[in-house]
Amino acid sequence: MKKSIISAVGAMMLVLSGSTSAFATDPAAITEPARAGAVLGVPENSDQFIWRLLTQMAAPLTLGQPRPVVFETWASDADTFTATPHWPGPNEPRKFHGSVLAATKSAHGFELDVPCSPPGNAPVAGFPTAGNPKPCVAEEVLRNRPEFDYIVNNGLNTKAGLAAAFSRNFVVNMPRSSISMKGDWVPVRTMLRWIPRLGSVENIRRLYFTTVSDSVEYALVAIHVASKQNPLWVWGTFEHEFNPGRCDTMGCYDSFGSTTPVVLPNKSAPNTQYGECVKTPRLTSMMLHARLSPVWGNYCLKSSQVTFTTADGTPTVLGNSVTERLVANGAIAASSCIGCHAYASFGRDGATTARAEAMLPYNPTGTPIPAVLAGSKTFDFMWGVLLAP
Repeated sequence: MKKSIISAVGAMMLVLSGSTSAFATDPAAITEPARAGAVLGVPENSDQFIWRLLTQMAAPLTLGQPRPVVFETWASDADTFTATPHWPGPNEPRKFHGSVLAATKSAHGFELDVPCSPPGNAPVAGFPTAGNPKPCVAEEVLRNRPEFDYIVNNGLNTKAGLAAAFSRNFVVNMPRSSISMKGDWVPVRTMLRWIPRLGSVENIRRLYFTTVSDSVEYALVAIHVASKQNPLWVWGTFEHEFNPGRCDTMGCYDSFGSTTPVVLPNKSAPNTQYGECVKTPRLTSMMLHARLSPVWGNYCLKSSQVTFTTADGTPTVLGNSVTERLVANGAIAASSCIGCHAYASFGRDGATTARAEAMLPYNPTGTPIPAVLAGSKTFDFMWGVLLAP
């Protein structure tokens, strides 16, 4: 899964060349935190919808057996974007890798085939920088069977297949049932140094969803979820309640699952602990009905997103304190799931054009710039296209 990413300086020049605007939105421009919106075909708003998705994904696959949960059986990037794609069997090992977003922000080549990488900006979140083993964060991207089948059956898993799709003017339009998930995982030994109040590995296992990869035990600290229920997808991001600064910058907004639907950022003390996000009776009932492990009660919805902008054209932002800020060294105030993923695309040769890829280091927000996507076909908001061999 090796991939060299263009330099940040080169990215800037590529965006600027031949264009009157380098950014969809100036990072210094005013933005609004993404808030719950409409979801097609259901009476729920996007907060409730994304919580329902998470409870379905985190439910045990088999009644009476706590593991695996549903998302643990889905296809990873490595299963999908390869010349020999396959739907994983029940006992296959987990496939973690470095952050693709962090790679695009690196000024040097970046290897994605390492299971766990030092984050892009450890000090910003008080993350440890030393120790044995070296502190790191692992990424895992998973997609459900409808999305996997669509990509593979249409030959969209390799650059050659993408080039063929481009030549026949194929329009990538994932099935409405498509769901993707990106998780950030931290080794439990590192967790004890990052958040000393956790006290012990046993306590981490009680409070976090954990797994083992390559003989290393990891705790899940952040989750992005995306559903094709809307043409622009429905986006939601979750954080563990102990993540330092989880509501910093943009605040936290959950109109369905939290008894405190709005938590404003603490502007005087970065990386504060915002406390427990007490669940509403409706969400508690949903979790119990799905037979979720109690650890899922410790995860909090940051917000959900369904539009590029508010009604008056102000760009909406949605960023995770781990995924964007810690791992990718990005600013939450200039992060947008929908704004970034809109540039996922491929050109005539099956590769993402340098112009489109160059948008990633600058956290594009707001309505996409058509000129950046000129000569490209969009990959329906899925950046896995970068990994096609």
